[in-house]
Amino acid sequence: MNFFGHDYLSGFRRIDHIGSYPTNTSIWSEQEPQFYLKDTFLWQRRKGSRVSTINDWLQIQIGGPEVVKKKKPPTNQNRIKSTKYTLITFLPQNLLEQFRRIANFYFLVMTIISLLIDSPVSPMTSLLPLVFVIAVTAAKQGYEDILRYRTDNVVNCSPVTIIKDGKECIIKSQNVAPGDLVVVERDCDVPCDLVLMRSTDPHGKCFITTANLDGESNLKTLMVPRDLPMVDLKDMNKLGIIECETPRTDLYSFNGKIELQGAEGRVLPLSAENVLLRGSRVKNTECVIGCAVYTGMTTKLQLNSRLTRIKTSSSETYINRFLIFILIALIAIVTLLYFLKRYEELFVIPKLTYLGDATDSYSVKQFLQDYLSFLILFNYLIPISLYVTIELQRVIGGFFMEWDLELYEKESDQPCVVNTSNLNEELGQINILFSDKTGTLTKNEMNFQQCSIAGHKYTYKQTRLEDQESKALIDINKFNLDQRVFFQALAICHTVQVASGSLEQADAEAISNSNSNKKESTVLATKTGPPEMYSICDITEESHNSSQQSELNVSQTIESSLTSHPNGTNATANSSDVNPLLVSDDGYTVERRKRPLVVKRSPNFARAAGNRVQIASVSASSNQLEQSNGNGTSGQGGTGPNSPNVRPISLQFQRSTSERDLPQFGESTVNAMGHRRAHSYGAPNAYLTNPISSATSPQPNVGSIFRSSSTISRESYAAPTFTRQPTMLIRAESQRRKNEIQEVIFSLDYQASSPDEKALVEACANLGLVYTGDDDEILRVRIVPPHLDYKRPFTIGKPKEESFYRLHVLEFTSDRKRMSVIVRDEDGKKWIYTKGAESYVFPLCANSSETMVAKTDNHIGDFARLGLRTLAIARRHISETEYQGFVNELAQANSSLENRKQLSEECYSKIESNLDLLGATAVEDALQDDVADTLVSLQAAGIKIWVLTGDKVETALNIALSCGHIPPDAKKYFIIDCKTHDDMRIHLNTLEREIIFGIGQECALLIDGKSLGIALSETPNEFRDVAVKCTAVLCCRLSPLQKSEVVALIKSSEENYNTASIGDGANDVSMIQEAHVGIGIMGREGRQAARCADFAFAKFCMLKRLLLVHGHYHSIRLCFLVLYFFYKNIVFMGIMFLFQFHTLFSSSSVYDSLFLTLYNVVYTSLPILFISLTEKPYTEEVLMRTPQLYKKNTDNKQLHWPYFLMWTLFAVYHSVIIFYFAFCVFSFNNVILNGGQTAAFSCFGTLLIWCVVIVVNLKLWLESMYLSYWYIVTLVGSILAFMATTVIYNVINLDYDTDIYWAYNNLLASLPVWLWILLTSVACLVPDFTIRMLIRALKIKHFTIFPGAQRKRQHQKNSMLPICKKKRDKSY
Repeated sequence: MNFFGHDYLSGFRRIDHIGSYPTNTSIWSEQEPQFYLKDTFLWQRRKGSRVSTINDWLQIQIGGPEVVKKKKPPTNQNRIKSTKYTLITFLPQNLLEQFRRIANFYFLVMTIISLLIDSPVSPMTSLLPLVFVIAVTAAKQGYEDILRYRTDNVVNCSPVTIIKDGKECIIKSQNVAPGDLVVVERDCDVPCDLVLMRSTDPHGKCFITTANLDGESNLKTLMVPRDLPMVDLKDMNKLGIIECETPRTDLYSFNGKIELQGAEGRVLPLSAENVLLRGSRVKNTECVIGCAVYTGMTTKLQLNSRLTRIKTSSSETYINRFLIFILIALIAIVTLLYFLKRYEELFVIPKLTYLGDATDSYSVKQFLQDYLSFLILFNYLIPISLYVTIELQRVIGGFFMEWDLELYEKESDQPCVVNTSNLNEELGQINILFSDKTGTLTKNEMNFQQCSIAGHKYTYKQTRLEDQESKALIDINKFNLDQRVFFQALAICHTVQVASGSLEQADAEAISNSNSNKKESTVLATKTGPPEMYSICDITEESHNSSQQSELNVSQTIESSLTSHPNGTNATANSSDVNPLLVSDDGYTVERRKRPLVVKRSPNFARAAGNRVQIASVSASSNQLEQSNGNGTSGQGGTGPNSPNVRPISLQFQRSTSERDLPQFGESTVNAMGHRRAHSYGAPNAYLTNPISSATSPQPNVGSIFRSSSTISRESYAAPTFTRQPTMLIRAESQRRKNEIQEVIFSLDYQASSPDEKALVEACANLGLVYTGDDDEILRVRIVPPHLDYKRPFTIGKPKEESFYRLHVLEFTSDRKRMSVIVRDEDGKKWIYTKGAESYVFPLCANSSETMVAKTDNHIGDFARLGLRTLAIARRHISETEYQGFVNELAQANSSLENRKQLSEECYSKIESNLDLLGATAVEDALQDDVADTLVSLQAAGIKIWVLTGDKVETALNIALSCGHIPPDAKKYFIIDCKTHDDMRIHLNTLEREIIFGIGQECALLIDGKSLGIALSETPNEFRDVAVKCTAVLCCRLSPLQKSEVVALIKSSEENYNTASIGDGANDVSMIQEAHVGIGIMGREGRQAARCADFAFAKFCMLKRLLLVHGHYHSIRLCFLVLYFFYKNIVFMGIMFLFQFHTLFSSSSVYDSLFLTLYNVVYTSLPILFISLTEKPYTEEVLMRTPQLYKKNTDNKQLHWPYFLMWTLFAVYHSVIIFYFAFCVFSFNNVILNGGQTAAFSCFGTLLIWCVVIVVNLKLWLESMYLSYWYIVTLVGSILAFMATTVIYNVINLDYDTDIYWAYNNLLASLPVWLWILLTSVACLVPDFTIRMLIRALKIKHFTIFPGAQRKRQHQKNSMLPICKKKRDKSY
């Protein structure tokens, strides 16, 4: 059996041939599904399934059922599908979706009618445009679906390693079935939902990131189920049965159990901490094995990946209204013409004897023929190409936003992302903006600032504390008991992981080298970072001759567990390593894969110095590995078969967080090739190999880190009698100490589940309590006192270290708002430490802490007014009897399959009681760049801003004031701790009176989560109506669900507010998806919000440009596009309507079918598309400088009825002028051709359409503001396109529809025709110029019906008169 590499794209294993199983094992043979039926349950059998269903609970055999011959295994159980169509369903399903649009359905009906009756025009005039529109849209959607199919196949066909009979097998990801034992290695994605069964981590831990699931990029810890027996790999399928609930969408809950087989018959509870979800990525853990439980579309990731509701633009409402209006007008016109025709047939035609006798009978068929003929004749009143043009305009406009360099962040190389281009114009219609605070208005970069300890406030000064009363500086040497206990609690009450090497190794080597007076000291294994790396001992233990040190040797350690025989015999240096999870105890028969030896650096688990292998110097005479054990025992450093504390190799699961591999020692330098490990979906390189230098290389040592001589830099510190400039020396020494501590913290590389936790642990490390990791649940905190006085001798000897055995972690949840750890100290005492929101921690404190609670609460209020995030810290001693009772209750709660979460929280509440308050912390979250300018500008633009946050009211209020969300002179009304319906009504009535009587006074509402819950459930409409009248609203202590409920409440208003939500975290997703426009910030909390949003960018300040510039442009452009489309079609069909009055309403067409077909597709489509992409009524600078201009487009003002009716009026005017100018020419003297001949009827229709094309294109030119050469080319090109196609068409003698043979050529050769074209065009467009000149001359101040005219006038005004600074400042 072979180990295989990894595929860089897929993240799973790469193999040369799928399905290369061992020849002696029949992996997929016929098998019968196994089911497990309890006496009191019913079961359902599903063909081909490995899962039995018992009362909505699933039972899964670990390792899968027994192999049975002559039966193929079930396939595609883990296949995912994100496509909308298949080859069979694409055509019917896509056509069904497209014909839901009014215009498409209308033209389909018209096409069918034209085929059934004697149509006055060719059916192709309706069919060809319809087919073109449908084909373009179907091609676009089909191509997108093909891309989704290919993306699915990349994942579905990715190789995955499973364990069968103790051996590796490679299968496709889509063929993973429930019960399979799946192997997942470091930096690889999990292929399905797995129950963690084994880990290389010696403590059964697995570290993952879940950015693809919930957007959180922080490290999370999972555990192998407690008390799970350790068995050989070949016996894992005999462990038992997993019983779990049916798949649910909740990512953070899982209820299940393992029923162990055999004599024990025990039941092990399973929870969310035992489950690896699909989409998560294994980090800092070499390898894990899990049992598949949910596969394919039943995984929690897929259940949460369902398509959200389709968002539509508010402009489509107006477009549909216009279409209905045109449709009603069409029916009215057709009905009118039909009755006029009947009148002519009854009273006029009988008098015209040359037409023959009139028919006496009139059948229903004749009625349908007449009525439907008119309907088909005027069907071009509905602009079929409108939807296609709008869609193209939106897609290309989305590209413009993505290409905008002002929305591009150079540091992260992140451009703007447009996920939903059909909402571009909605960016210019926003009335209310809902914003998250943390990570959106702030940077989510936490810095420890202040704290309250035992009723005293202190300011954090990097390595010291400053008492705010006495201004005294206190370092760790001067800490009293309260201060030491407080920071000790911060150093151990967390779930922070250390992601770099173990400090034990470096310290042991440093002490050894110091005792032997070596000039070279060892440091921590290298990590990408600063050029100089220090271990903790470098800070506290400095040799007297340290000034002479010029070089540091790196002690490279290699985990021998990967290169040794499982039974403890020696492994040569050249042996290839094996996956430690796949090693069997019998015979060592597993074939091993070739891979360079790995530098293992386990941060949390200290290893004895004797269990390491060191790389000898290259200058040594032989390239052999030296054992570092003191007794010289061969083999695994004292881990031979006779060693007392040895467990089998299958139990020696080692965790590796290394970032570098070493090549196989003993290979020639020339052949020392770097081994790069493949990663899933662009994960960073897990292994980078530096080639080993030749033995003759002048370089002194392998892996050495060089730095410049420190003699000069430490010269002053080494002279204790040097007394000049003591202040400068003290400052220099202090700064050097700070730098050293910072480098050590950087080397430890803390990985926390929240930035607050990381900030607190780093603050403790700066003060001297350095958390160095956990070793088998033993938390180690090293005491490193900073030397502030240069005369004080450095400490000699090993630094002091405190250790605590972590018994339990009571995890933080959004409901509990706190987390706790239960530890046992070195004296055997048990303590519970609690950290969380003060509103949840204070009620848990004992009555004896009442005074302390009052003082701390006042301090927290002071911190919050400074805009700092606060947490309360408490602890208490736990007796042995109480602890045992807690353990028993917790075990019973975890064993329950129903209400497990509730029972566990009740158990937590009992132990988290009668706490002794220690103090509180205050952490700063800095504001985003230019956030104040952005918020003030948006408010000036008429956008009301609601901040929805989980922070406390005081903190959020200070941030709101500092960032400009709440104006400084605004009245602030607080609704806090409201508990009843009556209280809420009183608050709302009072607030409404304040708003009414305080006319002109800005008012801000601040409400907390509990009060908002009452408002949403008891008085939602009253709260909404009052809150929208406020200038700003600040909602605090909200849950993610409450955020979305607030957005939904505002959307339900009769005022039809257009809402937008902006956030950066997974907790903002529901709010983003609920709003009309969702905007995501690609921040530090992952990319889930950005992926679910309609628009996403890197910084909050970019929102100003997105709304004020792009929103304004897209809104103006779409209005222009829609109004022009209706205008040009009314002009086109208005001439047809007038023509009927002069043909006895015969339903004859004045246009040739060619003109009907190409009018909307060729003659008038390109210029309007171009200008709808480039129109700029104002420059970008003016829009950014004058946010008030944003108000001109909100509520789709330019799509209101006055604008539409006036465009319609001018369309009618242009139709009348064009038709009757031509009618007069042909009526009075139709000898207009150069040859002296009279013009034929075909010339009449051709002349009309020629003039229509020229007038509607010139009208577009007239209304446009932003003129460019390319735009003019499109206008002239459209007119030339008409002329070219008509010339070609009229020279071909086709008697298909109407005969225009050589008609257009005759018109082109006629001078009177050219003069008529010029006269008619001027007559059509003169009124527009006249109206503008009158408005300018008379200074008439009222809205103009032309969007272009209004924009021009305002643009000229802004260009001539500078904006009054006083007025602008007042508006701000």
